[in-house]
Amino acid sequence: MRWDVAIPILFLFAAMVPIAYYAYTRNRAGEDKTSGYYLGGRSLGPWVLIFTVLASAASAGTFIGTSGLAYAEGYGWVWGAMMQVPAGILALGLVGKKYAIVARKLRMITFTDFFKERYESGAVTFLTATCMVIFLVAYMVAQFVGGARVLESITGIDYWILVVVFAGVVALYTAFGGFLAAAFTDAAQGIVMLLGGVALWVVVLTAVGGMTEVEAGQRELDPELLVLPGSSGFDLPMMISYAVMFGLLLAALPHVAVRAMSYRDSAALHKALWVGPAIMAIFTLGFGAMGLIGRLLYPDADLADLVLPTLIIEHLPGPLAGAMLAAPLAAVMSTVDSMILVVSAAIVRDLWGGFVNPRMTDQMQSRAGTWASLGIGALVLVLALRPPDFLQHVINFAIGGLEAGLFVPLVLGLYWKRGNALGAMLSLLGGMTYYLLAANFVPALALGMMPVLMATVCSVVLYLLAGYLGPRPSRRVLVKFWGTQDAIDELSARERQPVG
Repeated sequence: MRWDVAIPILFLFAAMVPIAYYAYTRNRAGEDKTSGYYLGGRSLGPWVLIFTVLASAASAGTFIGTSGLAYAEGYGWVWGAMMQVPAGILALGLVGKKYAIVARKLRMITFTDFFKERYESGAVTFLTATCMVIFLVAYMVAQFVGGARVLESITGIDYWILVVVFAGVVALYTAFGGFLAAAFTDAAQGIVMLLGGVALWVVVLTAVGGMTEVEAGQRELDPELLVLPGSSGFDLPMMISYAVMFGLLLAALPHVAVRAMSYRDSAALHKALWVGPAIMAIFTLGFGAMGLIGRLLYPDADLADLVLPTLIIEHLPGPLAGAMLAAPLAAVMSTVDSMILVVSAAIVRDLWGGFVNPRMTDQMQSRAGTWASLGIGALVLVLALRPPDFLQHVINFAIGGLEAGLFVPLVLGLYWKRGNALGAMLSLLGGMTYYLLAANFVPALALGMMPVLMATVCSVVLYLLAGYLGPRPSRRVLVKFWGTQDAIDELSARERQPVG
């Protein structure tokens, strides 16, 4: 084992403890336990908000996968990947801001609360919550497995030790510290990602003589690495679908969208809308450049995903290399802690509280959330230690399927007054089914693009048809989503009055 590399990683784990304890004490002191546990009491300032949104959206694939694809595809892929930045601005502006305002007006706590209030359908609520639980648990397992395998190959630490420590630390600080612990650790981990990435970029670029030398070396290796679509066919339709999947549709992922409920004031939200995509551009361009440099230095690498860790180990001194390797580890932790809370909320509030025990008190929900988070962490740990064969199929479907199913009822539910429960149900099921078929059984349905793009188009068509042919939403929904705050408060007061 390389202790000079391992010690900074262990230090990252240790740094989570005081952060979690601080969040735990703040949650205990708050009056609204459930809102405090799942949303941090809606108290996040701009910088914590920026980094918790970015860290939740940026998984280990942002670092390892981005570099690996740039290694294989060349310059075209890097600039294609940059299309996710304007798409991300569009998502935050059109979806994030509107969703944040509605969530605050209606005092929503969970992602599923939107579907519950907007569509007034137990079936839509149940389907949304159940899909979130199944697919996000599978994705959490994939995060732990992928991150642990890469670090095992670099550090020499046994795989099972890494998985146990990963899952144990994340489950504990998330379970007891709740949303605040996740947000504060996301911010700390996001800073590690940003500073570490910039430092590596400078060191490696200096070592190879700058991007001019990289470009010359790429031209000598393979001229198609410098042009679109390149040797692997990364053409314009694929660029557009990549931007849609990893930019626009990200706003519909539950663990990302719920961050929009947590801001302190409008100033924090507006700053996050503009600064966040700029930092994402630095991530994408920087780690893409690392893949280009890796192709020059290691033209015959067996596994492209190991290029970035190899650059770190060979060009940085041990302790600094360990700190840099903590970046993809931090990405895993920050994504998983967000997902644990979303899944916990879906189980406790939306499924158990909504269908089994609607009379749960605020204190009961907070305690149940802690135990649910611990249970989710334990389940992910068991599955990560021995992943079942079918798990990979669920993982392949998880993110794209959720985006294809959830984006349309979320966005059109925010902007189109005729959207109804029938449309939400059809678009959820239709989008997910189309994605499943295009991704696994009938590739022609994707029309040469990523399956999620045409699946989303299918979802839009079904939602619009149901909106025009099905029943209109109730007046209660129209008041809540398009009425003034006074009208909403008046409606809520009438609903609280005893009948008779």
